[in-house]
Amino acid sequence: MYQNLEATLHDLFWSAHGADAELPIIKAFLNHYPGTVLELGCGSGRLMRPLRDDGYLVEGLDNAPEMLELCRQLPEGEDLILHQAGMEDFDTGSKYGAIIIPAFSLQLVPFEQIPAVFENILRHLQPDGGLYLSTFIPWAEITGEVDEGEWYLDQESPMPDGRIARCHTQFSIERLNQVLIREHRYEIANERGEVMESSDSQQNLTWLWPRELTMLLHHAGFSVEKIISDFDADADFDANGQILTLIATPREDQESDD
Repeated sequence: MYQNLEATLHDLFWSAHGADAELPIIKAFLNHYPGTVLELGCGSGRLMRPLRDDGYLVEGLDNAPEMLELCRQLPEGEDLILHQAGMEDFDTGSKYGAIIIPAFSLQLVPFEQIPAVFENILRHLQPDGGLYLSTFIPWAEITGEVDEGEWYLDQESPMPDGRIARCHTQFSIERLNQVLIREHRYEIANERGEVMESSDSQQNLTWLWPRELTMLLHHAGFSVEKIISDFDADADFDANGQILTLIATPREDQESDD
């Protein structure tokens, strides 16, 4: 759950990386699955906004009230349909042509709850609908390229008012459990470098290998149609890629395995 400065600075740090490489992949996916879209982990509407600007009908769902409040502050915020709930137990009362989980949001869900997430998504999809999700493999932490337990400057970006936003990070890793534990310290400093605001947060991120994701989806009643590496839809799948994007559809029987 995002809160405090983590919520406030979320979009600033994302935008500092330039154009979002995921958007073209999402749009291409949605063009094959028309109808209303539900974005799980919509946050502040960073991706919902450009999708709606391009004519897609998107509802948002997030479990963090701070992020949904930021979403409501968008120019069209009063017209947005937003749901506050967890991915594993939401019930919007609707079925959708497409459900998307972009920006690695699925990895904030503990591993033991992921089967319930997929089963719940299946209940909310039209029979001919599609599921899109993206995850990442933390290769730098797994291989020791980044030192465990050492603080480092993870993000730094100027703010519109001239102040500087920073995020310092340290991590620990449970390789057998496939959990990356990140501690973040968010700061806003004035032009003299003096810290004016700060807050701390922790994220437990689960990573899953492609075969695991495929098996979990199959067990929940899905068929994986495509796996994309590093947001490059035209390249062959790379088993050593850092970013995995999966596109799945309900199996014809639409029944999960026992």
